[in-house]
Formats: sequence, structure tokens, C-alpha cells
Amino acid sequence: MIVDVHTHVFLAETDFGPKLKADLERCGVDPQVWGNVAERHLETTKVADVAVVFGLQAAATDWNIPNEFVAMHVSRAAHRLLFFASIDPGRPGFMEELEKCHQQWGAVGVKMSPLYQNVHPADPRCYEIYRYCVKHGLPVLFHAGTSFVSGTPLDYSRPIHFDTVAMDFPELRIVLAHLAHPWEGEAIALIRRHRHVYCDLSALYYRPWQFYNSMRLLVEYRTHEKVLFGSDFPFTTTEDSLKGVRELNNIIDGSGLPTVSSEVIEGIIRRDTLRCLGLPNPKSIQQ
Repeated sequence: MIVDVHTHVFLAETDFGPKLKADLERCGVDPQVWGNVAERHLETTKVADVAVVFGLQAAATDWNIPNEFVAMHVSRAAHRLLFFASIDPGRPGFMEELEKCHQQWGAVGVKMSPLYQNVHPADPRCYEIYRYCVKHGLPVLFHAGTSFVSGTPLDYSRPIHFDTVAMDFPELRIVLAHLAHPWEGEAIALIRRHRHVYCDLSALYYRPWQFYNSMRLLVEYRTHEKVLFGSDFPFTTTEDSLKGVRELNNIIDGSGLPTVSSEVIEGIIRRDTLRCLGLPNPKSIQQ
């Protein structure tokens, strides 16, 4: 089974605030290139058996994607999509939002983004969310690593800060997105020492030299079995990500550098992500 653990849906024209639009323009990103994100999501994620879907609530950086919109989108293909609620501890009523997403709209996990939300991952408000997630068996996927957004501390994305969270909540299933680039070494140290901490490799293949070195580091630390497949749609697609991961060794062709074995690569692509994170198979939810 192939699980894409990292996909987004949104309506850029209504869900992106002025600050976010200015950040995108500064970086030369035109949201129009993504087309109709919701319709493309339904079509392009079909190459995976299951896809995890979320939006982003982050008042500090002007992301305003309603969780209800994401939940409704998931209901259109509920046999293969899973809804993760985006919870912003910087907004009033965040616990009520979490309860509504979980109890009314069927969220099976949570997406948090400390850098985007301007909240340290060990903030007491976050600990309220973690306690709820442990009680109800909800994994938390964090944005980790760098980003184009401005005005918030990049330090909040460093994987070392999640070490304390994992120690205080040893039963909380955690995913650090993007191998926390450019701090892949820190992220690998965390997944090596914490039973329920994982990484995903979304949005990495199109930086092939960095990606190759990160994968070799995973192999050398024998931590590749703690890595999950993800794409980061719509910034790329599930199909393109699968192709990019499988072509990892092309960057070193003829160089004499050690390859990453196909067993490691296919192991990540076909990881039993649902079991790792304690997630239901969406097909079983529908039965």
C-alpha cells in the first residue's frame, strides 16, 4: 500500500491573506500555477492508495484555510482520503476547534506548524493539544524545517525542540515533515531515539543533491525505517514525488559514490504508514 502522508487543499484566492500573498510574490510564486487545487488533488492522488489531507490555520502568517472545507473535500473520496485538522494554538478557541474537527468532522490526526503559527512547539498551549491527541490516539504532523514565510522565528522549526515534546509525551505519534531540512541530521537523531517520532520526505526530491545526502545519512544511521512517503501536493504531485524518489541515485551516476538501495527506497514508499501512526484504513471507515 502507498500512503501519501502530506497533501494540502485550499482556495488561494480566499484562504490566503495579504501578508501571505506578499511573501509568495516576494519569492516569485504565483498561486495560479496550481490551478483548481481541490479538483487536481482528487485526480492526482489516485496513484496512492491513501492520502492524508490538511489545510493550514496560521494567523501569524495569514493562512486561513477552513478545516470544514478540508473535511468536506475528504468526504468526496472518503474511501481513500484521511482528514487531519490544522490547529493554531495562537488563535482563540483552538481547543474547541480541535474538538469540533475530531468529534463532528471526523479528523483522525492533527497538522501543526510552529514556524507559521509563531508558537514554540513546547508552548503550554500546544501541550493542551498534545494531551488531547494522546487521549484520543491522534497523531500530529508538524511542519519542520525552513519555509519562505517571513516575520516568525525560523528557530521554531528546528527539530531539536521536538525532543522535549517527545520526552514529555512518549505515546504521542509525531511526524516531522520534509526531514526538517536543512536540519536533517537533527531530525534523524530524533527519530532514532524516540519510538513514536517519524519523518516524511515530502518536497525534497527536487533538490537532488541535498536529498541524496539526506538519504545516505538515513542509511548510515539505520533510521530509514522511520521515514514515511509524502508529496506536499500541490507544490508537487504524488506521481512526480514517487518518480523523484525512485530516481534518487541519478544524481551520482558514474561518480563512484554509494547508492541508496532500491530496498530502502521502496521500503519508504510502501511503508505501512497507517500502522505506524495508528490511523484507520479509510476503506474500513466506509464499511
